[in-house]
Amino acid sequence: MEVVRRNYPELPAPGAPHYQSVRVGNLLFLSGATARDTEAEHGDMAAQTDVILKRIQHIVQAEGGSLENVVKITSYVTEIDRDAGAATHQVRVKYFGENLPASTRVQVAGLVEPHLKIEIEAIVVLPE
Repeated sequence: MEVVRRNYPELPAPGAPHYQSVRVGNLLFLSGATARDTEAEHGDMAAQTDVILKRIQHIVQAEGGSLENVVKITSYVTEIDRDAGAATHQVRVKYFGENLPASTRVQVAGLVEPHLKIEIEAIVVLPE
């Protein structure tokens, strides 16, 4: 089975040597995305989540799918905060509606830049 590794020229290049997605058959694995290089980069967690989900949506659509095809997301956050969690949940509902993917939230000591509050990676099952 062919493995296709890809970056998307419409999105900022990754800050490290990796690809933004790896596709194997109809499975698409998205590397962690942040709000780096956007106006939301220094914003709150909800604003950063909004930008990240737009980036994820762009990649999934470029691969022939929609957000309904996202089956799992993992969020890495710099703090577990009830208000921030509720705000990011509202942003996720805005993008996924009732088709929320399985989800894990993990608190980490920090991300690639100290002002980034969240990074999200995803697994997608694309239409065949």
